[in-house]
Amino acid sequence: MKNFILITSFLFLFSSLVLAQNEEDVLRYSTYDVMGTARYIGLGGAYGAVGADFSSLSTNPAGIGVYKRSEFTISPSIFFGNTEGTYNGRTLDDGKNNFALGNVGIVITGKPVDRLDKNPLVNYQFGFGLTRLKDFNIRYVMEGENNQSSLLDTYLEYAGSKNPNSLNAFDTRPAFDTFLIDTIPGETDYTYIDAYDYIGGFTSAIQRKSVETSGSINEVVLSGGMNVSNRIYFGLTFGFPYMRYQQKSLYKEFNQTEERDLEEFSVYENLETKGSGFNIKLGTIVKVNQFLRLGAAFHTPTWYNNITDKWNSTTEAYYANGDYFNAQSPFGEYTYDIKTPWHFLGSAAVVVGKIGLFSADYEYVDYSTAKLSPSVDFTNENDVIKTNFTQTHNFRFGAEVFIGAVQLRGGYAYKMSPFVDGVNDGSIQIISGGIGYRTAEFFVDAALSYYGTGMDYYLYSSDSYSAKADLSSNNYNLIFTLGYRFD
Repeated sequence: MKNFILITSFLFLFSSLVLAQNEEDVLRYSTYDVMGTARYIGLGGAYGAVGADFSSLSTNPAGIGVYKRSEFTISPSIFFGNTEGTYNGRTLDDGKNNFALGNVGIVITGKPVDRLDKNPLVNYQFGFGLTRLKDFNIRYVMEGENNQSSLLDTYLEYAGSKNPNSLNAFDTRPAFDTFLIDTIPGETDYTYIDAYDYIGGFTSAIQRKSVETSGSINEVVLSGGMNVSNRIYFGLTFGFPYMRYQQKSLYKEFNQTEERDLEEFSVYENLETKGSGFNIKLGTIVKVNQFLRLGAAFHTPTWYNNITDKWNSTTEAYYANGDYFNAQSPFGEYTYDIKTPWHFLGSAAVVVGKIGLFSADYEYVDYSTAKLSPSVDFTNENDVIKTNFTQTHNFRFGAEVFIGAVQLRGGYAYKMSPFVDGVNDGSIQIISGGIGYRTAEFFVDAALSYYGTGMDYYLYSSDSYSAKADLSSNNYNLIFTLGYRFD
């Protein structure tokens, strides 16, 4: 599956850290994986009209109203990511595994005092806990021979005719300090050449880049719900998501020209982002009859305040005469805000007694409504969001079969591309399955989900030069949930 076909230079993985705080940050922190409890994942996330699962507090909070007993759950998970990077005809394998906590939480149920007027409120619930919404752990490596361009070509374009003291502190200035680019002596205006020009020009180089990302988005939820006449269920969740994203990359270029002055050079880049936010989720589930349940939920935007990016770079250059030069950038830091899109969720579930159930969710998200703040600093980026991002229609389907105390589950999810037609293709498909064992007091569930992704990634890019690699990955998430019910 080619789920991400990216024709821009920077999506999810930056090609240059100095271009942080852009529209791609908004997309990264506005999209979520199908994560949570094992039952939720096993059903492909199609849980909006089922309820009585802790993951529903972050999707349709009316699911908390379906609880009739108190419950504690914890869900450890293991992520397996296998990747391939193909660049100029050569393919390299890599990957990364990660242990995480899918969720931990508790729901407490209570009943109103009986009254003569037959109070329709059957019970009420309060829930508190943590749910993982997204995992950023992945690693790629790509390598190939390029006889058309060098990263130094882009540095020449970026440098233009600027005074060396005005060069960018994170790319062109370190290149200048390590003599990868230099001015031509005697020129009236500043004119730059690169280290290949010292020996007559660029002919060929082996180029290698590795990119590793880590971190996650987790959400602390505080929820309340109620069951009215065992027919209508309501829920409200206050969400407090917090995220951490880190990217480390290393670009290396090895000169293949026989007559050498420059042997090789390296560029190390590091970016770390931290932030937290707030959102509100409202939902309802209606039990139409013995078999059919309908659900609806509305999510406000998440207002991420005081997101902080910190980044730096290190450039090293090795020359044939034995010279070695090293230049470190300053530590950059910037604080900004993001408003993610609002969400609408519609759901239906058919429950057939003790035989099983089938459920389906539809989700509407308009990514063009997202925004970076303060607006005066991000006018261009917000214009790009409005122009290139669009409305999406996402679908999730799940089925569960009961075999005594054992449940077998399967699920499928499809997320449309958030991009306008002709800009990019960012759709994704997820296939999942699971099994569970439940008694009156405790339960244990297991689930495995799979999704494959592909994307075009640019080692570097400018108006005249680009170096595109094809990246693909096969990702698996194995999760277990342990639960205990009590009165």
